[in-house]
Amino acid sequence: MLDPIRAEALKFRRHRATWGLVWIWPIGVTLILSLAIAIQVAKGEVGRPESAAGWIADAVGFWNVPLEPLGRYLVCAFVAVVFAGEYGWNTWKLIVPHRARSSLIAAKYVVALALLALGFALGAILFNLLSWLKDLATGTPVPPDLGTAALVKAHGLAALAALGPLLLSVAYTSLAAILTRSTIAALVIGLVITTVERLFRFFAPMLEPWAPGLIGGLYQILPGYHLANLAEWLTGGHVLVIPFPSGPFSMAPAASLAIVAAWTLALVVLTFRLFRRQDIN
Repeated sequence: MLDPIRAEALKFRRHRATWGLVWIWPIGVTLILSLAIAIQVAKGEVGRPESAAGWIADAVGFWNVPLEPLGRYLVCAFVAVVFAGEYGWNTWKLIVPHRARSSLIAAKYVVALALLALGFALGAILFNLLSWLKDLATGTPVPPDLGTAALVKAHGLAALAALGPLLLSVAYTSLAAILTRSTIAALVIGLVITTVERLFRFFAPMLEPWAPGLIGGLYQILPGYHLANLAEWLTGGHVLVIPFPSGPFSMAPAASLAIVAAWTLALVVLTFRLFRRQDIN
């Protein structure tokens, strides 16, 4: 199992897709905040003092990226290259005879998730470091009661809130890649599903009067609400209540976690099963 992981890591460690879709987060944070610091220093601007809670809330704001459409779209793009690239490069026929198919797909999941996690983690670390340097450069006082433990805890909860959307985006797109054998098709399917998932969460209350049973049932089963509910519970400490015409809708975090986990596991298992039976020649 380690050999496929090493091979996959070697392949994508310096791949153009990794630079453009994974390392873009730490690189982008560095460039944008460095420019912002330079502009503020040149203008002599001094930021407003913040409370420790406000500073921490701003510091963990980077973890909203995997929750937003742009972040999830770039995740889909990277996963499409990782899983469908072998078909475009016509290399599966050279690899499959020498390795168990399950280990090849597992290696892709391990490397893709590890690189994505590293990219987001580096982005969050640099975001915090440069935010602190910005305060120093502009003479903005850092809250004296800012505690390391509170900051680390907030980052941990925000990262956990981002984990569900990240895993589901990977699961959607990897399955699409195996089904279509095309990087472009996998990317399009991943983008469409991610967009529809988000739009349905927002527009379902308006659609409920037209088909109450159907809309309500889909809202409970599909993962869109449950991802938002888990994020709200982890970062805000309370469940997400949606005002439907028929009455407010909410679910316990444990139920949302079970539904998101079931969707993710089902999609990944289906990906493994389809690839094991696929004719590569």
